[in-house]
Amino acid sequence: DGLVVKDVDESTEAFEKGLRAGDVITEAGQQKVLSVGELEERIAEAKEAGRKSLLLLVRRQGEPRFVALTLES
Repeated sequence: DGLVVKDVDESTEAFEKGLRAGDVITEAGQQKVLSVGELEERIAEAKEAGRKSLLLLVRRQGEPRFVALTLES
């Protein structure tokens, strides 16, 4: 369970960090995410806490990997 990535713009940092269409984001900031709203909440919480990045747990074909997403201030 998680968020399936539909498309990744090749000009974005997410693409540079290895995020690809078909990946499934299962956690953000070590908390499960099941909706875009939950992911947005984790991003907002991290920004409010003054963090510069948010660690995502992503699965590709069942294999887990971590992607650190830089947060814009």
